[in-house]
Amino acid sequence: MRSVLIWLGRPLPILAAAFLLRLTAAWLLPLPDDFAQRTDSGLTALHVVSGEGYAHDFYGWRTDAPLQAYMPPLHVAWVTLSLVLPDPRLAHSAQQVVAGTLAVWLVYCLAGALGGPLTGGLAGWAMALYPTYVILTTVPESVILLAACLAAFLLLAWRLREKPEAGRAIAAGLALGILSLGRPQALLLLPAMLAWLALKRPRPGRLPRLAALCCLGAGLVVLPWVARNWAVLGRPAFVSTNGGRTCWLGNNPFTTGSGGDVYAGQLATYLGVPRDPSWPEILEFPASYPFPHGLEEQVTVLPEQDLERAFYRASLEYARTNTGEWLALEARKLLSFWWFRPNLGANPQYQDEWTAVYRLVYAGVAVVSLAGLALSARGDGWRRWGLLYAVLGIHTLVYLGFHVLTRFRWELEFILLILASFAIARACQRAGLTSVGPADRLAPMGGV
Repeated sequence: MRSVLIWLGRPLPILAAAFLLRLTAAWLLPLPDDFAQRTDSGLTALHVVSGEGYAHDFYGWRTDAPLQAYMPPLHVAWVTLSLVLPDPRLAHSAQQVVAGTLAVWLVYCLAGALGGPLTGGLAGWAMALYPTYVILTTVPESVILLAACLAAFLLLAWRLREKPEAGRAIAAGLALGILSLGRPQALLLLPAMLAWLALKRPRPGRLPRLAALCCLGAGLVVLPWVARNWAVLGRPAFVSTNGGRTCWLGNNPFTTGSGGDVYAGQLATYLGVPRDPSWPEILEFPASYPFPHGLEEQVTVLPEQDLERAFYRASLEYARTNTGEWLALEARKLLSFWWFRPNLGANPQYQDEWTAVYRLVYAGVAVVSLAGLALSARGDGWRRWGLLYAVLGIHTLVYLGFHVLTRFRWELEFILLILASFAIARACQRAGLTSVGPADRLAPMGGV
């Protein structure tokens, strides 16, 4: 049995299996010819390659005055790279396969660093075989890219913690900056990472210098894009201007809190029309998703930043004037994010036929990861694993403030795989199936 566990920790079989599975999935489930039209990032990329600039027509409302900073640029650049190559569909499939395999390697390294070789091997195999990450190779969404970027940041942050050096601090900052160009809220991980570094015993020397270098690394990536937005729009703007509408999707009287899904009855009430008897209880992204009252007349003329602020104001006004209803909505969002949203599987892009399998697999991972979470926090282990806790907590709070989608959780789900692998590794250790070695001596600090 020990020889089997040793073999499980070898990276080459893991990477080979990950690559071949993703390659097979890409071959069996090829991307559609119009893959770039399936996402907002893809639509923006189509404008870029057609020479129309970095533009988004805001779902047909701004064809004459398109928004110029609507989408974060990371996934737009990812899709644009595919579109400028001779066979965009093949190129994007190849990019997804490579990014997915890279994510497996990064998770293997991260889990091994946190929990020891057996944890690394188990997490690597889990990431390689996990149906969600294999299937998502064939879906033109940003999940695989963002999961790889997040894993890279966490690994570089860990290496900085282990050996606090200037180069490692800049590298961690650069990785965080790249991730922030895909998920702007990732910048909240910067203070979390610095606090996590300060929790190490003994505390790293020259911590203020390391913090400054991390900020420098992140700024080198993010600030040029912020400056670009300011120059183009003529007023200060952050990474993207889609935050307001995203907030409205999850904070209004008719939303389920999950993407564009709405309750049909509440929608009819909001619009002041009779409910269509043919409507199901939950509608998925009805055509022309309703605007806040009074905004529809201004949507074509408002400056981009003012349009974003108008959505934010309407969302906050709903939460303020319907506090009890909004708190109940937040509870439903939390359940939708970490369990299953009400309309899971309705989007044909995600193949409803594998939703039942996903529910079963995820339920098992979630339960075991809770055991891993408890074990990792024992003793001083929470100091070691603290940044992963921060990632889960910060992203949860951000998405509760906006809206939740299962694909948002998919970007984080590899952390659950790591925690579940750690729980299994601890069980193997207690059963005497692992040999005594350097990895076992990490146990008091949360590693196996």
